[in-house]
Amino acid sequence: MNVAPQKMTQSVLFFVLMAWLIGCTASPPAAVASPTAQAALPTPAAPTTPAPTMTQTAVPTPTATPTASPPTETATVTATTSPTPTPTASPTATATAVATDTPWPTAVPPTAVSAAIPLSALPNHAGQEVTVNGRVVAAANFANGFKFTLDDGTGQAVLLLWHNVYDDTWDAPQLNVGAAVRATGTVGQYEGEWQIAPDFGGDVQVTTPGGSFATPRTIGELAGHVGELAQISGTILRLEANTSSVKIFVGDDTGEIVVFVWRTVLDRIPNNVALGEVGTAVRVNGRVENYRSNLELVPALPYDVEVLP
Repeated sequence: MNVAPQKMTQSVLFFVLMAWLIGCTASPPAAVASPTAQAALPTPAAPTTPAPTMTQTAVPTPTATPTASPPTETATVTATTSPTPTPTASPTATATAVATDTPWPTAVPPTAVSAAIPLSALPNHAGQEVTVNGRVVAAANFANGFKFTLDDGTGQAVLLLWHNVYDDTWDAPQLNVGAAVRATGTVGQYEGEWQIAPDFGGDVQVTTPGGSFATPRTIGELAGHVGELAQISGTILRLEANTSSVKIFVGDDTGEIVVFVWRTVLDRIPNNVALGEVGTAVRVNGRVENYRSNLELVPALPYDVEVLP
């Protein structure tokens, strides 16, 4: 009977001891677990910080930039191809323009293709521009120009050349009595005479030259040929000049005579400076006139007076 309670007492003590041991053992782990749990709480917070860093590193912004660069080079290649067609089209347009201009000059000459009309028909063309043909049968000068009488067999008319037109006429040296002429000008009438007035020197063409037309005579025989045309040769003896004219005294073995030259004629005589020197040899064509009982030879045109070598 004593043994059973003793065993029971021992068993109770054993359980109590075990409970105490378990309590002691469980208590420290609880205390340790508490700091561990607290330390574990900051640990998850720390991983959150690197997460953004990883995101920034993972953003491959440079990768997108290189991809955009190649398209720029592709656009440059396209621009290079564009100019190539432009030069090809440009020459083609130029060639077309040249071909268009070629026929234009061809159409201009027909303007001048006006058939010559007879001089007798001039009254029917007053104020109009016409073309005529004729032979010079007389020549004269006036204050502002020169006049040439044309004859074509059907009638006569005056070819009127103002000084500026005469000076622009290439054929002026051959335009004299006896010359065959083709002229274009405006038809008009002055003091009962029909006349043609060209606008330019190129409107007058000499087809057959005129020139030294008068009969050569000695100065001594001119008195018997007043009102006629004559040609003399001699040397200059002296001069008398005024603002509008010059008197050149010319002599030969038979006598002397005054060659009366208007300034408008003198200014157009080739080598007219030599006319101011005594002893200069000259040949003169002109009309014999009697002025205040003195004989004069009056040249009508600049080329009627020739300075001889």
